[in-house]
Amino acid sequence: DEINSGDIIWSSDIWHPGLPESIAYMNYFAKKDVKLRGFIHAGSFTDTDFVRDMERWAKNFEDNLFDISDTIYCASNFIKNDIVKKRMVDSNKFVVTGLPLDEKNLDNYHNSNKENIVIFSGRNVDEKQPWLFEELSERLKGKAEFINTLKHNFSKDEYYDLLSRAKIVVSYALQENFGFGVNEAVYLGCTPVLPNRLVYPEFYSDEYLYNTFDESVEKVESILDDY
Repeated sequence: DEINSGDIIWSSDIWHPGLPESIAYMNYFAKKDVKLRGFIHAGSFTDTDFVRDMERWAKNFEDNLFDISDTIYCASNFIKNDIVKKRMVDSNKFVVTGLPLDEKNLDNYHNSNKENIVIFSGRNVDEKQPWLFEELSERLKGKAEFINTLKHNFSKDEYYDLLSRAKIVVSYALQENFGFGVNEAVYLGCTPVLPNRLVYPEFYSDEYLYNTFDESVEKVESILDDY
């Protein structure tokens, strides 16, 4: 009796097996129309996401999830279009919002005294290709300090201070629906060097994008030489 038709259940990650089915089940037997709204971050529809390995069953779950959901929020047109292309879903259900930065907190770390630091803020997993950052650091050895941030146990203060001092943030991602780590770094003054794929062309102009690994090396070197 505490839940009524028209009430909204919100999920910060709607990719939650069991949640949509439970709501549909409750709606049917309780004769109610409770709405499901939430954020989709990734799923088996993304070719390079680790969840892709679950697609045999996850595809059916996702089709049901999108059918049951009243409104689906996502961070970019890239992920919206990826879902609409591969799953049974009404594109009108989507709201593209981006993701929120903690700007008030980040503003405490702005630093105009940039140092020759190049950072990699991606997770150390295959879909982020951290080994290419290691190769970059070898190719440009002596040009800058190259820091893979997740190889260090930085506190939040230390991490944001590092971003504020670094000149460049690099990504080699094969899977990215928003790029929160890059976004934070750019907000704190890092120049991005990013692959010309995934979500990046939606948010960044051509001057920050590369098509090959060699081109990424050239861009980083050029920025360091003429910062």
